[in-house]
Amino acid sequence: MSCEVRRVDTRDQLLEALKKPDCDLILSDCTLPQFHGLEALQIAHAARPDIPFIFISGTIGEEKAIESLHNGATDYVFKHRLSRLIPAVRRALTEAEGRTARNALEVQLRQARKLEAIGTLAGGLAHDFKNLLQIQKLSIELLPHMAHDPKQVIQIAEALDKATFRGCDMVEELMLFARKTEAHLKPVNLTGQIKETTQLFRSSLPAKVRLSVQLEEKAQHVLADAGQLDRILTNLLVNARDAMPQGGDIAVSTDIIRFDHIPTDSWQIKDVPYLRVKISDTGEGMDEATQSHIFEPFFTTKPAGKGTGLGLSVVFGLMEAHQGFIDLHSRVGVGTIFSLFFPLLSEANLDRSSIEVISPVRLLGKTAQSEVRA
Repeated sequence: MSCEVRRVDTRDQLLEALKKPDCDLILSDCTLPQFHGLEALQIAHAARPDIPFIFISGTIGEEKAIESLHNGATDYVFKHRLSRLIPAVRRALTEAEGRTARNALEVQLRQARKLEAIGTLAGGLAHDFKNLLQIQKLSIELLPHMAHDPKQVIQIAEALDKATFRGCDMVEELMLFARKTEAHLKPVNLTGQIKETTQLFRSSLPAKVRLSVQLEEKAQHVLADAGQLDRILTNLLVNARDAMPQGGDIAVSTDIIRFDHIPTDSWQIKDVPYLRVKISDTGEGMDEATQSHIFEPFFTTKPAGKGTGLGLSVVFGLMEAHQGFIDLHSRVGVGTIFSLFFPLLSEANLDRSSIEVISPVRLLGKTAQSEVRA
């Protein structure tokens, strides 16, 4: 077994080494010159959970060794039993290759499903686009005949603007759904992001819809793409608003829960605390049949011409890209609750110089007004 060895002794050196793509395995003592091996494990597991991490120590002890496995270590080898090292390394690398191959297959499968859905339902989109183009064509034909009436010209211009905006929104959602995108994840203050998004969104609410926000007081940081995070939150807020045509209440709240309290059987769940973001409304609610299809592409509960049917499909995909989960509870006549689960970063893993909170105003300009309800 040939390999290239790179030695690191400090936290900064470890963070720098983890940025290199050719890192395949981490071997660590329990006691390091500048910091503890368990802290190194925590940093490595947060930054590169795909890299196997093996402890080699004569002082770790059985109890600490088991704790390290619970915290994400692949294996541990006692220094007086180094004969186990080569088998442990081979097993760790083999399992890592298997996970990489499985992840690649899952990505290919999701992409294939997207393309299949797009192909199957392309006719529906073509029909919607044809209607939009007809509106634009008729409006343009009317303009020369209405030149003498400024009010009529303004009305035609408004119709053109709405049709164009609607078409752009459909294309934007379709491109985000169809293309293979990688999220650019950085430490983000999720609490601050929610505050900014809800503050902007509040200005788009009709008087009969009330919005309440109750967040954890302490800043909570997650690895996220701030732009995609804003899209997730805005899509769900728009859903909640549009589910209450007669008015009602939207509530946004956060709390911290244990990983084993998350309603999922995914093997990707991490043994770390999660921040739960709940967005609830007192709207029409959904029956079980509707809930079973709600994350499917092009499925919509809105009237014809009002929704692309891609909003919640996009949300579902973006939550997967953020190593998070989404859950739904709804009752007809009572309302709907969407719960988002994001794995939290520990204080030890925060590089505060790179913490990112991007204002939704700078991201999309029209975020709060986008019609994205599924």
